[in-house]
Amino acid sequence: MKISGSTPLYALLGSPVSHSLSPLLQNGWINEHGFDAVYVGLAIASDYFESALEGLFHAGLQGANVTTPFKERAKAACMTCSPDALKAGSVNCLFRALGEKATGFSGTSTDGAGFLADLDARANGWRERSGHVVILGAGGAARSMLYALSSAGTKGIHLVNRNLSRARDTAATIEGAKVHIHGWADIEASLRGASLVINATSAGFGGLDPLQPDFSVTGADCIVYDSVYAPRETAFLRAAKQHKRQALDGLGMLVGQGALAFETWFGVRPDIKAGLLRLEASLGS
Repeated sequence: MKISGSTPLYALLGSPVSHSLSPLLQNGWINEHGFDAVYVGLAIASDYFESALEGLFHAGLQGANVTTPFKERAKAACMTCSPDALKAGSVNCLFRALGEKATGFSGTSTDGAGFLADLDARANGWRERSGHVVILGAGGAARSMLYALSSAGTKGIHLVNRNLSRARDTAATIEGAKVHIHGWADIEASLRGASLVINATSAGFGGLDPLQPDFSVTGADCIVYDSVYAPRETAFLRAAKQHKRQALDGLGMLVGQGALAFETWFGVRPDIKAGLLRLEASLGS
């Protein structure tokens, strides 16, 4: 990779971002395709996200991924949003709005589609047995997953969150979906007979705030999915394995949504398998 004064800049915007594997993933694909571009992580203080976004647009930033805690604020700041972003209520991929009069970014959401692509790749047959799905959390990632699952025809979705009002607001954005709302104290009750359980919170990230539900009450063929990928095996996934449930970390989702973002920016779908292998090698998997 040769970086010059005219090299187009792409970035990950969030707080924190130092842990992220996205620069390794995206720069690997950039090199494979021979594009003149570079991708970096930019940590933004919470109070300055909107002003930073405006400044980055005028400084020539070509595109960006958006991560915690700015996905919902990114949607509000975009000039236009894709239907997926509008339904999901959040934006995780920014690209420059078209037209000479454009003064900001447009946004889309690749989280939901990337999540489904990962399930299709690593959880064969999940669609046929997804009769009772549980999502833990009600933030931007949870909303994207909820929208993707409901669009895929999944019925009987249970949303569990500490803040019931936020959970109701998240569920209300998905038209036509029957979503059951539960408080955090009712996790075990919501898990009974579940075929797919998803941790869409940051619990377990970096090994902190471990989340260890009792998965013995889920279906015997239940798939347990943790959107966290650092560490690869969280307390959440260890608890699932103790009860012989299929346990999947969030690395595949990171690669899937990243590939869709790359395609948005460069017009070509990168090699998803190569991207996943690159990240696994970096983690010593």
